[in-house]
Order: sequence, then C-alpha cells, then structure tokens
Amino acid sequence: MGDLDPKRPSIRTLEESKWTRYFMQPSPLPCSSQPNQRIMDRRDELVWKVRCMIQGFIRNTEDLLLGMKTVDALQRLGLGYHFEEDISKFMHILSRTSMGGDDLFALALQFRLLRQHHYNVASEIFNNFMDENGDFKDALRSNVDGLLSLYEAAHLGKSDEDLLRKAIIFTKDCLSSLVNGGQLPKPVLQEVLHALDLPTQRRIKRLEAKLYISIYENGDESNQDIVELAKLNFHMLQQMHRDEVRTISLWWYNDLNPSSLGPYMRKRPVECYYWALGIFYEPQYAKARIVLTKLLTLLTMFDDIIDSYGTMEEVHLFNQAVQSWNEEAAKQIGDGYWYLIFHISKTLEEFVSKDGGSPMAIDCFKETLKAGSKAMVQELVWREEGQVPTVHEYLKQGAAVSILYWPIAVISFAGMFPSDDEIFTWAGSYPKIIESSTTLCRLMDDVAGHENEKEERSKCVTAVECYVREHGVTVQEAKQALTCLVDEQWRCINQELYKSDQAVPIALLDPVLDLVRVMEEVYKGVDMYTKCSGVVDPIHKLLNECVEH
Repeated sequence: MGDLDPKRPSIRTLEESKWTRYFMQPSPLPCSSQPNQRIMDRRDELVWKVRCMIQGFIRNTEDLLLGMKTVDALQRLGLGYHFEEDISKFMHILSRTSMGGDDLFALALQFRLLRQHHYNVASEIFNNFMDENGDFKDALRSNVDGLLSLYEAAHLGKSDEDLLRKAIIFTKDCLSSLVNGGQLPKPVLQEVLHALDLPTQRRIKRLEAKLYISIYENGDESNQDIVELAKLNFHMLQQMHRDEVRTISLWWYNDLNPSSLGPYMRKRPVECYYWALGIFYEPQYAKARIVLTKLLTLLTMFDDIIDSYGTMEEVHLFNQAVQSWNEEAAKQIGDGYWYLIFHISKTLEEFVSKDGGSPMAIDCFKETLKAGSKAMVQELVWREEGQVPTVHEYLKQGAAVSILYWPIAVISFAGMFPSDDEIFTWAGSYPKIIESSTTLCRLMDDVAGHENEKEERSKCVTAVECYVREHGVTVQEAKQALTCLVDEQWRCINQELYKSDQAVPIALLDPVLDLVRVMEEVYKGVDMYTKCSGVVDPIHKLLNECVEH
C-alpha cells in the first residue's frame, strides 16, 4: 500500500476487537450446553401450548385485549417467528374489530400492533382524547398504562400526522414527570424507563428480546409458559449464534489474515456480526448472517481505505477500479486495494455457488457499492477543496449514499430472497424507503461521530458542519436540528411501510427497518462502531450472558 498523505494527520491506531479470539474458543456457555432432545421437546411442547392460546383468541373475540397483550409480548420476546401464521390470522380479525374509544391503553395497543403489521389504520381514532383546543386532555396525565401505550404507538406515525407528533411530546413529558415523582411501582417504573430510553419501534429485536424477558416476567400479567419458552428459545438461539461467531472468527484469522491489514483498518468482525444479528436473528437465516457479516467486515475496510488511508491520487484510481470492478487495476495501486476487491468478489462468488444466491443480487450489490464509492470520493473532493455544501446538497450529492447502507440492504435482501430477481430490480432503483433510510443513517452517523471526523479521522465535512455554516448556529444547535430531521426520516420510513400498493413482498421491508434500528442503537449519542467499547455490553448480553431460570 502507499504511504499516508503527508498533508493529512495520521489516523489513530484502531484496536482489534476484544471479542474475536474469545469466540474462537469452542467451549459452550457456562449455563447452557448444546440443546439436547429433552430441551427441544420441552420447547416444542411450549410452542404448541402458546399456539393453542393464540388460536383461542382467534375463535373468541371477547378476549381480544388479552390476545393483543399476548401477541405483543411474544413479538417483543423474539418468539413471533414460531407463530407467524396464527398471528397473521389474529391481526386480520383485529383489523376488522373496533376496541371502542374510551380505553386509551387498548386503542393505542391495537393501533401499534396493526401498524407494525403494515395495516394503515387511521390516527384519527385518538381524536376522542383531545380537548377543544386540540391538545390531549389533562385527565390523561395520571393514566400510566394509557400514556405508555400511546407513547409507543405514536412512534409509528407518518409525516402528515401532527396528532402523533403531539402525542410523543405529551406522553414523554407526562411519563418523565411520573418517573421523577417516585410514585410508580418498580415493575411499571422499569417498563417506563425502558420505553423512554428507546421506543419499541426503534429497538433491535434480538436485544429487545433479551431485555424484555425480565420486564415481562416481573409484570402482573405474565404467563409462565411464555416466560419459560422465551428463556429456552433465547438460550437455544444464543448457542447457534455463538457457533456462527466462531465461524466468522476463524474466517477472519485464517482467510483474511488481519495481521497484514495494518493499524489503520477497523477490525470489527464480531461487531459486524452484531449488526447482522440485528437484521435477522431467526434460525432459518444462519447463512444470511454469515455472508452479511463477512461483507460488513469488508465494507468497513472499504470505508477506511478511502476515508482514512489512501492518498487522493490512490483513492481516485481505486474508485476507477471499483467502477469497472477490475482487480488487476486495483493491484497496480497497491496490494491492499487488490486484497479488498479480491475478498469482496470471493465472498460474493461463494454466496452464489454455495448458498444459492442470485447473480442479479450480486450485480445489484456491486452497482450500489460503485455508487457508494463515487459518493465517498465526492466527500474527499469537498474536503480537499475546502467546500462546505448546504445540508440538502450534502445529502443529495452523495453523503447519504456514502454511508453504504444501500449495498448492505441489498445483500440483506439476498439473504432472505436469494433468487427473486424482481426484488433486486426494485432495490437497484433506489426506492423511497431506502433513500429515507440512507438519509437517516447518514444523519445519525454525522451527529454521533462529528467529533471523530473533526479530530481523529479524515476531517471530511459532516452534516453538522454543513448546518452550522448554512444557518449560523452552534454545533449543539445544529445537532438538535439534525436530530429532528432524523425523526422526520423515521416518519417517512413509516409512511412507506403502510403503503397498500407495495411493489415487493411486505417481508422484504423488515430488513430495511431492522438495519435502521441497528443504526439507532449503535449511533445513539456516540459513534459506538468506531469507539466500539460502547457495544461491548449489548454483545455480551446477546452472545455471552445467560438468562436466569
């Protein structure tokens, strides 16, 4: 590889992930060995009992409220994939049933569940809870259950739903006051604090499953069969996920040989697996997680080699090699550039030959990566020429695409629908939901990582700097304004989710949303991907920590 550009400050040494060698150890969890037949039989027995419970709610609509609470719990505990058909039938009945206008808790829960399943139910159902001035009634301020249910539901609002914007402000203020008042029972307090930290709609599903077990178990209406099933299921999946991380760690050391990468590359294979686990944790997507983790790891290095390592001349040449996907041209720049394209190509080819991936999916991935490479070079040009564009220009002329969300989303689709070429035609067209998602992720990255960019890494312009220059405000004011733009992009994503004329299967939209959820968790307040100590705790919770029985 070439030398660092003398005009640029040297990047700090990026430590190797503390997890990689740890997960190369084949030893099982201290509190859970490989699932034996007795454990699997018990799991299957509990699945059957819970399925019968859901079917009872379908047959007897008088128990719809309990049915909603049960379905909500199953989904938050990561058990929904066992009951997809039954839950779908329950949702169909729920969509045709009115819960009445007096019970805020029930109405908001119904609204949230239906929207989570892509039913475009109207937000006007909450009009009964507004006063003559268009504000929420003061009498609601002491209704903890109703406030919490409305707070969660309001985060599924669309761009044109001002009522739900008001609902978030109102419920957050009321719930915060109740927390500070010190009068809430401990189980209720735990659930309220959990929601205020991050609403369910924006949480990583696998992490939520782990955290919600204790909340559900300690609640007044918990079902012991569901609690036991959640714990058994979590441990069985955890062992599978640990084995997958071991596979990734062996690939990292044996195939990639990270000692040759140098100190300028972020070495994050286990952290990348955490991202993949956030997109799909279910057992049927094991191969998809492995492929996605490998490509996330390589894309991290792709970002570093352009953003923080190569000279401007090398980066331009490398971008040309990427646009033509020419490994030999990359090798002429330096071994590191060739090394990267070679391993990306090898991983993609293995996905087709071994896992049944579609060649069209691979072509789509390459095309979106080419767009990302071009956008990253544009950012470097802005830096070299001292340009600070407006926020709109910054996002539209490449910064949103340079986050590399787009190719990551494409390979996620390939893992779920490996041979459906129509999906990749759609994905390659940069549909609105992907555009909103890339914009949201870029804004979150810039707000959380602004100091990293300005002090430690490439010193490229960020949305924060663009906003400061454009509006003449402080950095803190710019971050607050951009955070509001993040919320608006969430509403745009929601709007796309509820469209009745979807061009692709509804299930395809889930990884789009789940990838944004990972970004929400990783870039909440600080860039925990670059400063990876911030993701040590969630990785420990998902891959190393047992659930108490």
